[in-house]
Amino acid sequence: MFNISDVANLLGIKRLTEGNSFNVVCPFCGDTRGKMNFRIVKDGELANTYHCFKCGAHGNMLTLYADLMGICGVDRYKIAYREIKTALHEGAGCRNSYDSSFTGTMTQIEEEETASLEKRSQIYQRLIEMLSLSETHRRKLMDRGLTSNQIEVFHFRSTPVHGTEGLARRLIKEGYSLAGIPGFYMNQNQNWDIALYRNNQGILCPAYSISGKIEGFQIRLDAPHDDKKYLWLSSTNKKRGAGSKSPVSFVGNPFDKTVRVTEGILKPIVAHALSGYSFLGTPGVNQYKSLEKALAVLKENGLEMVMEYFDMDKFMDIGCYGDYKSSTCGKCQNKERYYGRKICEEKRKKRDQIRAGCCRLYESCDRLKLKCIRKTWDQREDGIWAGNDKGIDDYWWSGLKKKEEQIGYDGMDRTIHHRSNLPSYGTRVA
Repeated sequence: MFNISDVANLLGIKRLTEGNSFNVVCPFCGDTRGKMNFRIVKDGELANTYHCFKCGAHGNMLTLYADLMGICGVDRYKIAYREIKTALHEGAGCRNSYDSSFTGTMTQIEEEETASLEKRSQIYQRLIEMLSLSETHRRKLMDRGLTSNQIEVFHFRSTPVHGTEGLARRLIKEGYSLAGIPGFYMNQNQNWDIALYRNNQGILCPAYSISGKIEGFQIRLDAPHDDKKYLWLSSTNKKRGAGSKSPVSFVGNPFDKTVRVTEGILKPIVAHALSGYSFLGTPGVNQYKSLEKALAVLKENGLEMVMEYFDMDKFMDIGCYGDYKSSTCGKCQNKERYYGRKICEEKRKKRDQIRAGCCRLYESCDRLKLKCIRKTWDQREDGIWAGNDKGIDDYWWSGLKKKEEQIGYDGMDRTIHHRSNLPSYGTRVA
């Protein structure tokens, strides 16, 4: 029998601590401060789980292996189990304990220091020029409220289904060095490649710096798995690869007196496109350190006010109705017996996580002496989220779409922002 410690060794994941519960360099976002935790045993029972408190990646040892090895499909866990068992058997065997001396087939991964923003942006810009956007992806973006012109302005692209090694080769021939560029690495053939596989195909969404350069890419997955819709383009734990560092993204005027803050990379782009307002997008509500640094830079530019637009999960109804994530409710034994009369612990955990992120934003604003206002929308009379439009982009688009349908708007271009037509929402000084 093997455990998550064996799988970590097999994948060459760098440990920061040892023991039953140990911290590692996150193989998804590249965090090196110990935010990613692996746990073998919890409360006397095998757990074999992982959780990154920076990017939010979580799951069990089979999820870890399948995600990092690009295994997808309904049998992904069976395949992962079989490959792990075979690899460990052919290596140094398996263990029943969790001593830290096991080496198995572990190899030292030679990673690169993440390249400068200037260098990353140059290569990412050139990569964008080499790629295209499928009509399916274009339609999905337009369905979220973006126009054809805005889609081109923000450089959305489809991940290539093949030929990644060829793209890397073209970049090298043009004189670019790919060392330290998140997403690029040397494959088993000792050729430069891009970490794009079957299970992370989707829409490449650029994350922009305050100066307008491309920090990295987040992928909106075509086929979300384990309730995960987004992944960073990263090559952590790959030869000569580099982590994405999960950057904060900015769209708008860096000299505005007011900035709106919300979650994600795609959401702030859509919200900005619909309103014209400046937005900061944080990869996770609890990634407050990088967010505070961005706010500090904007304050030097004259920023005075921050508006918090985190999703309305912060006011969700946490009752158990069997309506949460399929992976959660499918395993729950309480949804029929306690329908509406018991608290869903998973919902409460999600709500409290977002509220904690909100509080950290308010604290950051307090430290920076910035006024902060909380924004709410789509609420019942008792203040609970009504369950219709979770994100501010969803809320604004649902209102604007009705008006545009009335005037026969064709979705090709938007010459003015529709601030006066945006739906109303609640306001509270934090």
